[in-house]
Parts: sequence; C-alpha cells; structure tokens
Amino acid sequence: MFEAVIFDLDGTLIISKVDYGEMRRRVSRILIDAGVPGDLLTSSLRIWEIISAGEGVLRGEGMPDGEWMQLIERINQELNDVELAALETVMPAPHAEEALRRLKGMELLVGVATRSCRAYADKSLELTGLRGFVDALVARDDVEHPKPDPRHLLKAVEALGSSPDRVIYVGDTTTDFKTAIDAGINFVGYVGNEEWGRRLREAGCQLLIDDLRDVIKIVAGRGRPLGRGS
Repeated sequence: MFEAVIFDLDGTLIISKVDYGEMRRRVSRILIDAGVPGDLLTSSLRIWEIISAGEGVLRGEGMPDGEWMQLIERINQELNDVELAALETVMPAPHAEEALRRLKGMELLVGVATRSCRAYADKSLELTGLRGFVDALVARDDVEHPKPDPRHLLKAVEALGSSPDRVIYVGDTTTDFKTAIDAGINFVGYVGNEEWGRRLREAGCQLLIDDLRDVIKIVAGRGRPLGRGS
C-alpha cells in the first residue's frame, strides 16, 4: 500500500537543543522594528505563527512584496544562525537508525520534510549517521512556503517520485499534523514527549506511536489502518 515514509526532523528523527526562545526573540525584534505591535507577538506563539502574524500586519499596511521578501531573508538568516549553533547538541532519536534501516530493507523510500534550514538538516543527518538512509530532503529554504503550508510536504512527495496516497508522514507536533491533513497525506504522530503527545491528541490525531520502530508495523499492514489525515 505504501511506498514512502517522510519524517519530520527535530523531535522525530533527531534530538537537539535548538534555542527556540532565542528564535522567537530575534524574529519578534525584526518584526517589531518593521512596525508590528509587540503585543501581537506573544511567547506562546510558534515561530511560524509569529511570522504569519507579522506578515498579516505588514501586508495589511501595504508593505510591497519585495520589501517583505527582504524581511523574510533577514528572519531566515537569524533562524539559520540559531539552528547551526545547536549542531554540537544533535543526537539521533531512540531507534531512529534501526527504523530507517528496516524501511530501506523493505525497499521503501525515505524522505525528510523540515522547517529547519538545509545546512542544519544536512549536517544533523550526517552527524547522527542517518543521512545515507534519506532519499530526499526538503528543508525550509528549499521551498517558498514552508510547513505548515502543505506545499512543503507535497514537494517532498514529488522529490521521492511518489503520490500523496502512498506516503506516510511521521511528525511530533500539531504543525506536522496540520500539514499532513492539508496535504491529504496519512499521518502518524510520534510522541517524543508527553506535552506534544497531549497536544496531538487534543488536535484530533488518532494514531500515535512512542517508538519509531512501530512505523515498520504500520507500513507492513500490521498496525491500525490509516486514513488520510487520521
């Protein structure tokens, strides 16, 4: 039934100590300097939500496309810097290598779709010994519209030469869940920690695993049947 499995990176295939608080501070500072009211950019928002809120305000005030793209370039550079600073903390998630090796042994394609930048994603996979298992990597700077925009995930499907109905996407956050639903792709929630497990359940995710090796059972048809966005 399935011919490919696409994984999120941070919190799913790898564990790292990216300073997301610092990311929020840097992104918020750029947007506030550009004219976005600071009270709209609360610490409870995820990075992509902060960017989206800022874009809504600035576009609504008539910011031209070119000026917004320059702002996004500055934001992405700050994100890149914070991500790359965390490379020394990167390690593989439990059982990630075994899961990928067994998937490849089943002649399945393996992809990664991540909001991290390509330099960080490539190096992280290399440092953890996982790069050789990955057939296609689509990072934040490889697409114009990164996750949760479904076009990011669909780009990874295309890069693998597959189709949405023959792919499983494995991720650990509600952003991943939303992306899969909007792309019409089967989703498996990976519970790397209980907080995100709770959030996934509350968002409606019905298929959760806490061991990446369980993906093998699912693609082999021994797990609970999937429906797109389930």
